This record gives sequence, C-alpha cells and structure tokens, in this order.
Amino acid sequence: MIGRRAVLAGAAVGGVAAALWAARELSDPVGEFLDESGDAPVTAPDPTAVAPTTLPIHRELAGATLVYEISGDPTPLRIEEVFARRLEDSLRSHWQAAGWGAPATLTSYGTWIDTDGPADSWHHAGRAFDVGRVVSASGDEVVSCRYDRWGDAPAAARRAEESAYWRLAATLHRDFEYVLTYLYDEAHHNHIHVDDGRSRGERSAFRRGSRVQVQAVQAMCRHVWGLDVDVTDRWDDATRAATEGVLDRLGVGGRLTGDEQWHAFLTATARGGPPV
Repeated sequence: MIGRRAVLAGAAVGGVAAALWAARELSDPVGEFLDESGDAPVTAPDPTAVAPTTLPIHRELAGATLVYEISGDPTPLRIEEVFARRLEDSLRSHWQAAGWGAPATLTSYGTWIDTDGPADSWHHAGRAFDVGRVVSASGDEVVSCRYDRWGDAPAAARRAEESAYWRLAATLHRDFEYVLTYLYDEAHHNHIHVDDGRSRGERSAFRRGSRVQVQAVQAMCRHVWGLDVDVTDRWDDATRAATEGVLDRLGVGGRLTGDEQWHAFLTATARGGPPV
C-alpha cells in the first residue's frame, strides 16, 4: 500500500469479529478549497474522533460483501450509520447506472481508523470509506481503483480502466462533496477516498476553485466523454467550453456551476457519457 501502514485488529462483537483500522501513517485532509475563482469561501465542521464501539458493523454495502483489499478476506467494517446509508444509496444508483445487478464484492482499505491525537480525517469519525475494487458475481473486476496497477498499462487496456474508474468517481462526486482520486496525490493511487464531512446528507455543489473537483471534471471529459481536455487542475476556458458542450448535448444547457447542471453532468457521466 503506497504511503501508508495499515494494521487490522479484530474486535469480537456479539460473537462476530469486526475488522477495524487500528493505525495508519497517512490521514486524508479534511478539505481543500484553495480558491482563486471568486467563489465564496467554504466552511465545514471538523471531524471528531469516536470510539470503535460506537459504530455499527457492516458486512456489506449496496448488496456487495465488504472485503479487505490487502488480504482479500471478507471483512466487516465499522461505519457511521448515516454515512453508511448515504454511501449505500450512492453505490446502488451506480450499479443501476452501469446496468449491473449488485456486485458480489466491494473491496476497501478501510473506514474507521484510530488516532492518538486530534482528529484530522473523517476516517477517525467512521465517516469515510476507501474504495478499492468492485467485483462481479462471476469474479470479473468491473471497476478497479488500483491506478497503481493499471496506470502504466497499454493504451487500450488503460482506456477501459479509466472509463470505469471515472464513471464511479462521477457518482461519488455527485453524492459527496469531498472525493479524492489518484490525481490528488500518490497516496491515493490505490483507492478512491470518499467522506461526508462537508456534504452531510446532501448532494455536492461544484466550485471552480476546488482542485479535486476541477481535476475530476477534466478527467471525466477526457476519459468518459472523449473530449480533448487537459488535466490542468484549474478552471480554464477549455474545460468551461467542454462542459457547456456536454450540458447542451444533455438538453440541460447552462454552466456547471449550477446544481442542476452539475448533477446532470455527473449522472450522465456515470452512465457512460456519449452517445446522448
């Protein structure tokens, strides 16, 4: 696992062993909106660390068995209930958008993690999830967030991986404000991080000054919509023109800064983009 150490500890609850993240070298940042766009600043509550025994145990999400990505073993995880329900709804909507039934397996690098100091990640509150892979009942890998494995693959193989990856990322970006992909840093080359620290119970809003959102939009335009858009991490004229073109094709019109437009763009991207 790149840039982090994971230690799993078993905790017997009601006779069932519940796997927990016990330690991790890297904590995901609470948020990043270094804004030069003129958008109003965003404030969000800080996470509060919780004891693992306060969190319910989940053996599956959205009909898929939870599996620890490193060991490959089925691994019940402790996840805060409101976040878990929101994540389940989001994933079920993606299974439908992709035209699947419920996959057999959803692998993860973990949910709750312990901390010896102040909470600096929503993992410490059990309100974050690291997505590894989605595997069908036949054993086929239908989405891999393991960029560390396929990032250097031949062009044709990588195209298929990128498309599936960014379609899943689109659903998560729609339903959660804070999502970190492989473009964020090397530590996220083997998973997609998602939390509800900023968007608790609500769908996300698009901000031109959010590096994580802008780079995701640019990657979706390139890898799902087949548009010649560079991942510059900044809201530039090429990105604006590309997204407005997609919105026109969808019959929505307008700009991505509108909530209706933002959600329509991400929903259509999750379904696979063109043709419209």
